[in-house]
Formats: sequence, C-alpha cells, structure tokens
Amino acid sequence: MGPTGTAARTDTTPTTDTTPTTGTTPYVYRARVRWADQDPQGHVNNVAYLDYMQEARVDWILNGPYARMLSDGVLVVSHHIEYLAQSMFCPDPIIIRLWVTDLGGARFGVAYDIYQGDTHVARAKTILATYDVDGGRLRRMAPEEREWLRGYLGEPMDFRPLPRPAVEWVSGFGYEHPLRVRWSELDPYDHVNNVSYLTYLQEATIAMMEEPRRDLPWGHPGDPRTWVVAAQDMTYQVPMTYQIEPYLAEVVILRVGSTSVTFEMRIHDPHVDVTYAVGHLVLVHADPHGTPVPLPQILRDRLHPLTLT
Repeated sequence: MGPTGTAARTDTTPTTDTTPTTGTTPYVYRARVRWADQDPQGHVNNVAYLDYMQEARVDWILNGPYARMLSDGVLVVSHHIEYLAQSMFCPDPIIIRLWVTDLGGARFGVAYDIYQGDTHVARAKTILATYDVDGGRLRRMAPEEREWLRGYLGEPMDFRPLPRPAVEWVSGFGYEHPLRVRWSELDPYDHVNNVSYLTYLQEATIAMMEEPRRDLPWGHPGDPRTWVVAAQDMTYQVPMTYQIEPYLAEVVILRVGSTSVTFEMRIHDPHVDVTYAVGHLVLVHADPHGTPVPLPQILRDRLHPLTLT
C-alpha cells in the first residue's frame, strides 16, 4: 500500500461548492499547473493528475477537524482514473471536487471530478485506509472521524473495468525493467509515495515499447500520430521503502485492440518473493486531436510476443 504523504498546498483558499454530481457538498480544491507538469506533447502529463488528487486530499484533511489522521496514518490502497480530455499549462487552475464513498470500518473511498475551466478532464477514485504508523497495521476509524467523513458522503463513482489477465502469468514472461527509487520519492512515513508508482508504470511501459516501435515514426517532428493514456489503475499491496538495489517492474500486454493497448505491471523485489503493487494502463493510438486511429499491422505483429494469450 502506498501512503498519501504531505503535499504542497496552493496559494488559493479552498472553497466548498454544490454540484449535482454527488448530491452532497463536495470539497473543492484548485491546483495550479506547473510548467514541469507538461509532457512532450504540451499536455499535462497523466501522472500529474495523481499529484493534484493528492494535494486536494491532503488539503481537505488538513483543513478538517481531524488533521491528525495524516500523522496517525492514512494509506492509499488503490487508485482508478479515467482521462476524459486534455488539460494544458495555462492560467486556469485544475479544479478538483472531491467527496467520500465506500465508507467502511477502516477504509473509505474518495471520488474526484477534475476540471480545467469548463472542461471535464478526468474522473477518479482513491480507496484509503486508516493506519497505525507505530504499530504498522490498519486501525478502525474513531467514531468522530467516521462522523466527519459521513458529512462528505455522496454518490458512488463507478468505472468501466479495465481488462484483467485471462490466464495467470508467471515472472519471466513479461518485459523486465529495473526501477530505482529516488530518495525524493519517500513520504513522511518513509514509504515510496503513491504517486511515484504511476511514474514507474509510465517509465516501464515506455521502455517496453521502445523495441516494438523501432523504425516507426512516432515522436519525430511533424508526425501526426501520438499516444494518449485513456485510463489506469494501481493497487498497492506492500509498502515499498528506499533501497540501493533496484526493484523490478515486469510488464505484459493483456490486450491489443483496434486502437488501444492494455498493459499490466507488477513491481517485485528480485531477491524477495513479494509483489508490491499491480497496475494497469490503457494506451490509445491517436491523431493530434486525441481521436483514436487504428494500430498499424506492423506494430500489432511486434507486440504479439509480449501479449498474454
């Protein structure tokens, strides 16, 4: 599981607003887009959204009556995010409306509607768990914490499920990519921050695609084709900590569609039989406007050896 950690707060005051999306009063946070948040295509990179979500979540908790939840411990169990439109570097902030779903004994969900201006750019959900940092285990929420969360309880957010393996796959089949944890990726709990796992998923899939896209024109100036992330998720199983030796990301292709490719990534320690996290990513082959276009047959042929069947 990946903890939330502490995020930088913007210089704007958070407000509340009524939206028909949830049937309750959500918490609204405005995140400023940084120049470094852009990808080579000039769009806000998909991983940056997880950072905005973390900023909003931490700001919400710190501005509530139980800010100690962060120091006591709140772990991220999973993320699921769908990307609906492109956002850009501009004066318009990223506006995040969040509310609570799936309120249980030690776990709760946080749903997000994410906008830039009037454009609905993404929707997402995080499952979190209250945690005893000193004891190293989950803890049940205190009654007062539950009552506070209940005040933000709104409608559930459901997603179209991402593909899952039709058959079990074993280590050694997929593409292997070493992952080095940076010291700056640790949070106040001395765990790798949850956002970094999406960076690892991005890094591993880009490395995996280097050979299949060899001699193809993607990324060259003037080429009309591009790749966009349509959806991704991450389930955190065991906290990762800093170590000098690299971890191992193993990636397989679950599905090659007419315009998209779906990946699954598992993060291991090559010396220990532990899976730290499992993530999925749907990559769409698109034109400059983000409209899906068919995958060329040469690429489909090259992806076949790494596709789970």
